[in-house]
Amino acid sequence: MRLPFHVDFGRAVFAIALAVLLYFVALNETNPESRNLTSFTVAVQPVNVPAGLVVTTAPSPIHLWVRAPSSVFSRLRADSFTAQVDASATVAGDNDNLPVIVNSTDPDVHQADPEPGTVRLHLEEIRTQTLPVRVNLTGQVPQQYLLGQATVDPPQMTITGAASLVGQATEAVVDVSVAGITVPINGVYTPRILDSRGNDLKDLNLRTSPPSLSVQVPITQQTLYKEVGVHTVTQGQPAVGYVVQPLEVNPSTATLVGDSAALQSANFVDTVPIDINGISTTVVRNVALAPPPKTILLQQGQTVTVTVRVTTISTNQTVRVPPSVINLSGSVQLAHPLDLVSVTISGPAPALSSLALNPSDFKVVLDANGKGPGRSTLDVKVLQVPTGLTLEEFQPKQVQVDLTQAPPTPTPVPSPPTPTPVG
Repeated sequence: MRLPFHVDFGRAVFAIALAVLLYFVALNETNPESRNLTSFTVAVQPVNVPAGLVVTTAPSPIHLWVRAPSSVFSRLRADSFTAQVDASATVAGDNDNLPVIVNSTDPDVHQADPEPGTVRLHLEEIRTQTLPVRVNLTGQVPQQYLLGQATVDPPQMTITGAASLVGQATEAVVDVSVAGITVPINGVYTPRILDSRGNDLKDLNLRTSPPSLSVQVPITQQTLYKEVGVHTVTQGQPAVGYVVQPLEVNPSTATLVGDSAALQSANFVDTVPIDINGISTTVVRNVALAPPPKTILLQQGQTVTVTVRVTTISTNQTVRVPPSVINLSGSVQLAHPLDLVSVTISGPAPALSSLALNPSDFKVVLDANGKGPGRSTLDVKVLQVPTGLTLEEFQPKQVQVDLTQAPPTPTPVPSPPTPTPVG
């Protein structure tokens, strides 16, 4: 089929090429390409290191000459590039003028050249050495604890690295802190490699096998004993009018177990509280013991027998009692009433509190035997107090009594005889 017009393919190709050229010319005018030296440096990584050798002196970081559009430079970082040196042909010792190969991860970077273009590598033969392992304990356990012999597993380890570095190593040390520790230690620790002067040998190419070690450190508490007295603890109050006598404890001592600090301050062991509320008679209780903090009883679950005795409280009370006059002759009589006598009695408080004391419960007398009219001083005698109570005091001891002549008893007048009726 013939086209209605004639196509000149040569001119078409030329037109397309010209358009592309003009595009890049225009792009270069707006974002021109330039070649700049980076302000940052890039680490050089040795690759293909021969077996049996290790790089002991890493090459210095390098700058880069970068060719790219101007807009690209603002986003470039050190991690936008990789710099490597091929160590496949190196030998032990110094290796100079090894070329650096640079690659960029940014697709808009057209070229990146190292500055400087070559580096030096120093390599050494790899050496393996077996070292003893020592556990270095730091700090102190508390005073009441004992530190046992530390053990490490395995007791030896191997290190691998540059021959000059490995040759300086004399031992591997595991640091374990026991400061304030009160329980056995069983952990995994990373060792340090030391030289003959005790200095750390630190090198990234120095490898240890195994990389960590198991360490066990026994720590035990010192067990001490102390015999102390038993201290009774009561709660509540006995019945009104009663008082608790000293308690009897059997056994009176107990043995405590603990560390020295706890036992030093422990001078007795308490009983659990004993309820004495409202008691009025002797009671016997079997009670447990409550050891002080941080101590235990040598005899676990030990109990003691506590006897609680009570006694009544003795109290006094004063009653004013009218005295009676005895042995008063018929020819005299009291001129006026007598003063009251204050009688003080004592007895158990419960008894006194339950009694309603009346003067009639007492018998206080004045003996007027042989006394005639006039004033007489008579001794006071207390002959009776209520049952169960004790006479403590009475006042006054003597009373003045005024006696007067008793009026004569009238003589009876006989009645006249009744007349007899006359019939």
